[in-house]
Amino acid sequence: MRLQQPERTQAVVAVTSNRFLVDGVHRDWLRRKYVQALHRHAGVACVILPTVDAEDALEEVAPAIMRRLDGLVLTGDESNVDPAVLSAPASLDPDRQDVEPGILDRPRDRLSAVAIESAIALGMPILGICRGLQELNVYLGGTLRPSLAEWSRESGAMHAEKPDRPRDRQYDAAHRVRISSDGALFPIARMIEAQVNSLHNQGIEALAPALRREAWAPDGLVEAASVIGAPTLQIGVQWHPEWHVSTDVLSKQLFKAFGEACVGYCRTKKG
Repeated sequence: MRLQQPERTQAVVAVTSNRFLVDGVHRDWLRRKYVQALHRHAGVACVILPTVDAEDALEEVAPAIMRRLDGLVLTGDESNVDPAVLSAPASLDPDRQDVEPGILDRPRDRLSAVAIESAIALGMPILGICRGLQELNVYLGGTLRPSLAEWSRESGAMHAEKPDRPRDRQYDAAHRVRISSDGALFPIARMIEAQVNSLHNQGIEALAPALRREAWAPDGLVEAASVIGAPTLQIGVQWHPEWHVSTDVLSKQLFKAFGEACVGYCRTKKG
């Protein structure tokens, strides 16, 4: 007699998309690297969330979707965060441009605002990546430096994208980070220092009161933060762990920990 194996729980997570404007046509898009890393290294299935126009920001669509899911991934993007929109996603200014490739993506800002609100209310696992860390900080009351290069030429060079390199090599390690020994990241990383990639123009200025600093760069810039008192893993990192996750130990451990948190949340919901 064969014993039936217990059914494996697979969590399903929400993944933020971005708005892409070509020839006047609006599209939502997402790099496959995120989905691949989540599927292969976190063991979760993905639902891609569409971006949000201002007139739709008050609808209850996002909370209804989020209640059915087990985690939230705030992805990175080339565009800068607009703190005003992230703080008030339903604000409508018909004369204001919403999308400027590589500069502005206000539909994404609105999506992230409503998704973060739902995830925190539900006590759901959150993984913010690059822009995602900045969104989490702004939503919870922190501020951003709009340009690291204007803050410090050395910091701007340390953290900026390297457009002269092939795309794959742009995500090579760019600088080290120091990891807090008594935070949420250390048990995942199991190291005090790590080498990370860096491709961002904005950065955290004032950390939100609800966030705890988990890692920082040599110039003092916050590189990772977690939600204080969260019932599960709610963390953001400034680097891109999805890019070389198959060969980078820290990236692999981060996705594994997020996947385990999502499965735990899923089982708690069902139980």
